Amino acid sequence: MRLFVAIHLSDAVLRVIRDAITGFPVTAPPWRWTGPATWHITLKFLGETARDDVDAVLGALGDVAPRHVPFDLALGDFGGFPNLRAPRVLFFAAAAGVAPCTALADDVDVALFEALGVARETRRFHAHTTVARVKDRLPGGVAAKLALVPALTDAVTRVDGFALVESRLSRTGAEYSTVKEFAFSGGG
Repeated sequence: MRLFVAIHLSDAVLRVIRDAITGFPVTAPPWRWTGPATWHITLKFLGETARDDVDAVLGALGDVAPRHVPFDLALGDFGGFPNLRAPRVLFFAAAAGVAPCTALADDVDVALFEALGVARETRRFHAHTTVARVKDRLPGGVAAKLALVPALTDAVTRVDGFALVESRLSRTGAEYSTVKEFAFSGGG
């Protein structure tokens, strides 16, 4: 099973993102948009995971949830990895709620390492939702237009838990299904 841990975004935030993309300043873009069914905040990508290990993953994540309390997460600035001049991924980054989101991602990372030996993240966590994947170099002028994309406003999700998600790859892209949701219940 190809698994990752994620925060689901509210329907209201999905509409805000969809509206932002609809009014995008680049016609016939040289990238592939992702769709609302794939918009989320990835806390940890596990990749291929043996079915025999899923119970241990569920147990580790079940231990994480009670240590956290709900928080608001707002998406804002538009960006690209590694940058907007030569992006491979286009995204909207978290603008508020970054500290509790980062603490949650770190807790998930440690819990999965301790439970299963899943490799720890080596890069700094960057809360974002991917909206497009770029295959080729951008033609001249497109990068300048990307820098003009306004930040999202009113894109706030109340985060009261997270989910273990399975990703199935197909010719039309990834299809996601929630394996289990974990609700926050404390913070102690």
